[in-house]
Amino acid sequence: MMGGEKSMYRQARNAVRDLLRRRAPYLIRYISTFHLTDDRILLETVILPYLRDDPAVKRVLFVGCEWYTKPCESKFRAKEYWTIDIDPNKRRFGARRHMVDALRNLERHRPADYFDAVICNGVFMKTAIETRDDAEASFRACWRCLRPGGWFVLGWNDVDELRPYPPSESPTLAAFTRTSFPPLGASEHRTDTSYGHTYTFFRKSEAIQEGI
Repeated sequence: MMGGEKSMYRQARNAVRDLLRRRAPYLIRYISTFHLTDDRILLETVILPYLRDDPAVKRVLFVGCEWYTKPCESKFRAKEYWTIDIDPNKRRFGARRHMVDALRNLERHRPADYFDAVICNGVFMKTAIETRDDAEASFRACWRCLRPGGWFVLGWNDVDELRPYPPSESPTLAAFTRTSFPPLGASEHRTDTSYGHTYTFFRKSEAIQEGI
């Protein structure tokens, strides 16, 4: 991230924190420190708004649902916004268009080349997509259901005990093209967090990939 962009991001992060403290101090008791850290604020103030404002992004998939992801749908009112989670109890946190299933089974619900953007944040970890086989199957499903040129955003913790294996070792992710994300000026951004939360940005190549 360039100096000016870093400054703008810090200003946005601080503005969010200040707004919560001033307007809704009672919420601070219920919002953990985790949800005000750099990775969450970067997602909410930079990544999601960019995808929302991109006219080429019309159909969006957000992977994984929790109480704090529910408001994400409101950012995409003008888009076709979907969520998916394997846990039926998470349905209440999902979008109006929601799928109860494992990500690896995405093709059972949506056809090939359907989505313009897939956001897979905080799911590639040992408590969610736990094994290499499951991760590769999930990445393949995303690749197949993403249109050529579409965005795949992977948010992952760069700590050995939290991730199944380094994404750089994934043959399926190698079929994507790592692409600089315009607001950040880089294809990968590691946030200032103790768990090394990192966002890696890919696009589905226009070229035909064999075996995916």
